[in-house]
Amino acid sequence: MHDIDLDRNLEERVKQYYRKVENYDWTRAADSFRGLETLFHRARCRETVRLIHRLGQNASCIDIGCGTGLVTRHLPGRAVGIDLNPRNLQKARGYAPAARFVLCDAEGSTPMRDQSFDIAVCSEMLEHLLHPRRALDEIHRVLRPGGWLIGSVPGRSIIWKLRGLSSSRGHFAQEPYHKHYRRAEIQALLSERFQVARLYSTYLRMSWFFAARRAEVTR
Repeated sequence: MHDIDLDRNLEERVKQYYRKVENYDWTRAADSFRGLETLFHRARCRETVRLIHRLGQNASCIDIGCGTGLVTRHLPGRAVGIDLNPRNLQKARGYAPAARFVLCDAEGSTPMRDQSFDIAVCSEMLEHLLHPRRALDEIHRVLRPGGWLIGSVPGRSIIWKLRGLSSSRGHFAQEPYHKHYRRAEIQALLSERFQVARLYSTYLRMSWFFAARRAEVTR
């Protein structure tokens, strides 16, 4: 029981951090040069959008953990972005006025209808979750049969050791939880609910990018 209590305590700290504290603007960091972090945000956004556009320009998209709309603003049509952080969404509405944004927790029950999207985007978000399977369950629910999950997670690259040189080092120091994935870990996690079509690293393994198709899950 002690371990469970500790887990619940950490989970609440993580939720409260994103609801009340976290105030980093990924979109501004990408648009205004700040050094290494700008290069990273630009590169991972470009790679994510490239994967999405290969699947079709008319797809209905949802951006899970959209932050300040770094990727959302590049999605086709009237995309939907969801995030736990109200400050993120306020900024995102300015960067992506064509999108619709909803304040909700991806690890919980979102207000989206079953099988209502062709593509779900999850860019550098799963690593912040203590229970990423809950979010993947929800993503699986809102995707149409044959729908795609596109995204990335940070890898175990030595480049992350340089994080302390970025202008956002104070932001990263406050994070109560942040996981760096091995290839086998993200492969196993995604494969529980999706058919992984592509899984590859770029930029000295700073990130693992993936394209995974919704699979029928037998429970």
